Amino acid sequence: MPAAEKADLVLTGGRIVTVDRSFYTASAMAIAGERILAVGSDQRIERLAAPTTRRIDLAGKTVMPGLIDSHLHAPAA
Repeated sequence: MPAAEKADLVLTGGRIVTVDRSFYTASAMAIAGERILAVGSDQRIERLAAPTTRRIDLAGKTVMPGLIDSHLHAPAA
């Protein structure tokens, strides 16, 4: 990540489930546009925020990866 890149959105105070090989969980996540910049501690992620960054305190809630799976089960003819 370029050092100058700042987050548009910062989520803190939660449980971020990464679903990597070790199922690492963190308390915060930084997002820029449609990309996740970083996942880590609240303190580490706050350093990626700019004065204009939107911040959401998750208040202990969990964030999990999403899956977009668009498919069809067509009836047999």
